[in-house]
Amino acid sequence: MTKTDSQPVAPDAVRVWRGFSALPIDQFYSKLGAVFIPATVKMQIEAGLNSYTPSVPGGLTGKPAGVPDETAILFWESPATYWNGFTRLAVRTYTLTHGGVYVTANQASRADFPVFFSGALASNQPVFLFNKPADWMHGTIQHFVAARPDAMNPAQFHSAVASVLGEIQAKSPLDGAVACVGDDYLVYWELGPLAPGVQTPPSGIPLLQAALNAWSHVFSPAPTFLPIGLWDEWAGMDVCAGSSFNMQFERQSSR
Repeated sequence: MTKTDSQPVAPDAVRVWRGFSALPIDQFYSKLGAVFIPATVKMQIEAGLNSYTPSVPGGLTGKPAGVPDETAILFWESPATYWNGFTRLAVRTYTLTHGGVYVTANQASRADFPVFFSGALASNQPVFLFNKPADWMHGTIQHFVAARPDAMNPAQFHSAVASVLGEIQAKSPLDGAVACVGDDYLVYWELGPLAPGVQTPPSGIPLLQAALNAWSHVFSPAPTFLPIGLWDEWAGMDVCAGSSFNMQFERQSSR
């Protein structure tokens, strides 16, 4: 059964990806555009992929090495749907393609499910701020990536980010928000409702920018359709520093 209408899913049904390139940056862009971004959509729709929003901080001016080169949120129909995907040959094959492109030692490149934010942050444990279903494919997403300020150690960094996330959670009228801190970076996504007559949705990003005052970048993922199938001749997508896509596709029900 193909579903084309709105399909909100639970906020804990998202894999939060932080990837570090093992390749020279131009080769990394090429692999993302020719293989990884389109394959994520085309090889996982029928496994229950609900939305996919990749971004590319790699190569941005001034980006510290401790900040991921690629980030993404991948929503599924449910966490169980994701795990069940590994019973499918296409999903197992897709997973094996990551070797040699991403730094995998010590789980440097990784994806994790989030937990509900209750005031504190742990390194590499994503959190969600609003406990309500949302459709991230059809919403207005802003994505914020930041480095840990030099003046803060990791514990101070986590505490500063947690304080701002608490304020966003209490005061911001967002449809959804997901965040993750490592020892050296923050990645944050928000889904903002766009009220009639309002050109810009509400955002907690200015609060994070003011609190951290370090290297950062804001992405506005562009709705992007793939005009091809797995067996079509096609060179791939154009990917460069600062690319950000909200992939649009027809979703399939779980089987």
